[in-house]
Amino acid sequence: MAWLQLTHSRTKFAAAVSGVLVAVLLMWMQLGFLDALYRSATAVARSLKGDLVLLSPQTKTFTMLEPIARVHLSRALGHPNVETAQPLYNATAKWKNPWNGEKRAVFVYGMPPEFPVFDATGLEASWDAIREPDFLLFDEGSRPEFGPVGPAFRRGETIIAEVNTRQMRVAGIVFMGAGFQADGNVITSDTNFFRIFPEHRPGVVHLGVVKLKPGSNVPDTQRELQALFGKELLVMTTAELVEKEYAFLREVAPIGFIFSLGTAVGCFVGFAIVYQMLYTDITNHLPQYATLKAMGYTDRYLLTIVLSQAGILACCGFLPGSILAAALYELTRQATLLPIFPTSDRAVQVLLLTFGMCALSGAIAVRKLNSADPAEIF
Repeated sequence: MAWLQLTHSRTKFAAAVSGVLVAVLLMWMQLGFLDALYRSATAVARSLKGDLVLLSPQTKTFTMLEPIARVHLSRALGHPNVETAQPLYNATAKWKNPWNGEKRAVFVYGMPPEFPVFDATGLEASWDAIREPDFLLFDEGSRPEFGPVGPAFRRGETIIAEVNTRQMRVAGIVFMGAGFQADGNVITSDTNFFRIFPEHRPGVVHLGVVKLKPGSNVPDTQRELQALFGKELLVMTTAELVEKEYAFLREVAPIGFIFSLGTAVGCFVGFAIVYQMLYTDITNHLPQYATLKAMGYTDRYLLTIVLSQAGILACCGFLPGSILAAALYELTRQATLLPIFPTSDRAVQVLLLTFGMCALSGAIAVRKLNSADPAEIF
């Protein structure tokens, strides 16, 4: 019965399905961008090769690490459970495109040549090369505006790029990926880092990466190191560092709020369109509904009919909307290099939001039937 009533007016049905499709597409895209934001912002934090990290209490986000004294790493090494404590340096430089001379901001990561402190695809294979003076590794996931570095390197070309006015040679290719906060990344040794940034002092680091000895109790060691450093440093697990970045993006950075708001707007758009369609359909078929009430059918039964219509609209809009979203994900990933992928968890989330907005629309629209008196209608 619900299907027959919906298809009674094909134009209205198509319009309602189109509205749900648009809402589904908006939710898919906004949630996808939000997830890409989280993924790109925490890519390095998630790949750190350590059990604990040492950072300044003033650090708000991983892309703006406040410096700490390197001597703290030596103090951490005094703990019996600590195997290594390595520094990570991070700063923003100007990269000059070797082909057209255009300059863009690039993140530069520096680390000890004997111990790369995080994983990146291709890093281990190329790491020994950056022991040489003025050598670096280029992130092929960077924006195309940095130049065709990856293809040129694989062709065997020698690539010399100007980084903060210093001539640096590309010694290898890694993949980290661009993000909302970084258009591009390069990795080099700590010595080369200081050549690019001569104003940086070796005694000041941006992050300490602590690896514990096998079998060590991580929570106990974390508490003991935190007691050792007091308010001077924060001692966190890598998982806590990632969560700290998530919290910053959710609560402080406006971009996270914007994408969340976009998801809510998409849901509201679908709700308004479905409500208008169901309300109009109920109004047009009010005599039929009144007849059912006169025959003894309860309001709950009529609600079931309307919710069935809402469910049909949700299904008809969700499937094509999801297929179109997958195609747009692929297009967006190729155009922006953002890590945006359709996932089963997001599919369930969008499906629940779709059915929720349609069910709420039907529940509100059916109130007209609850107040309808069959005697007045006839």
